[in-house]
Amino acid sequence: MPFFQKKEKNKTWRRKAPRMYSGVPRKEKKKEKKGFSRFLFWFLSLVFFGVCIYLLVFSSLLEIETVSVEGNQSVPSEEIIDRVNESIGGNYYKLFPKNNFFLVNSREIDGALRNNFYRLEVAGIEKKFPKAILVKVKERQPEMVWCSGGVCYLIDKEGLAYTGTNGADDEMKNRNFLTVIDDNSRSVDIGKTTIGKDFIEYLKQTDAVLTDDLKLEIEDTYHTPALASQEIFVKIKEGDGWILKLSSGVAPDETKKIIQTIFDKDLNPEKRKNLDYLDLRVKGKAYYKLK
Repeated sequence: MPFFQKKEKNKTWRRKAPRMYSGVPRKEKKKEKKGFSRFLFWFLSLVFFGVCIYLLVFSSLLEIETVSVEGNQSVPSEEIIDRVNESIGGNYYKLFPKNNFFLVNSREIDGALRNNFYRLEVAGIEKKFPKAILVKVKERQPEMVWCSGGVCYLIDKEGLAYTGTNGADDEMKNRNFLTVIDDNSRSVDIGKTTIGKDFIEYLKQTDAVLTDDLKLEIEDTYHTPALASQEIFVKIKEGDGWILKLSSGVAPDETKKIIQTIFDKDLNPEKRKNLDYLDLRVKGKAYYKLK
């Protein structure tokens, strides 16, 4: 048998007939499966997110149930808690509950407390997962008493009038506050009117200079012709009494030096018995009048 056989010449190649499949072609079936899978994925995703939104927003699982207060002394915790519960009651747009852990508005709580408790400063509002709120507050400490139009108010270190005489009678009587009377009787709105932080500091420093450094015996109250003037008058209990007129435009230390100098040179204790007033409101100038 021969090892090699010659190929037959003139033999034509015939293409095999394509196989036929019944029904839809394979590519169309794959497209249908892919489209169905995509639809199923988005449908299940929407269901999942819908359930999550319901559980996180509308269900009772995350409703605030406990409100606690820290840092208050004279203002009862019950009153503060009641205000907080009022501020988180109801719904946003008649749909979303305000007392939901994630939807609680700290700014709204802060505003409610500031508008109803002028004595309080809100130091912080902390949410404790999943159903609690901790409100941290500080109570304003009085620095002085400001009287205007026959009513007296406690003023804090920032110069804010935060309570009137009806709510602070005992506190005013029990503590020896620096007191200023506005002779212009300017109206004071509790929680809104501010005397000014710088003017408060000036008054405190001036009082210390007069009573501690210069050992002058003054009346219980200072007077101002008007808050806008930033001036103060005080009666010195010496002889028949004389008026010292000062301005915040002249620093307390400078006032001290001028008084010491004029007392040494022009106004000895004997002369001061007949003194009507000493005016130091103009920087670098001193005016006085004898009776």
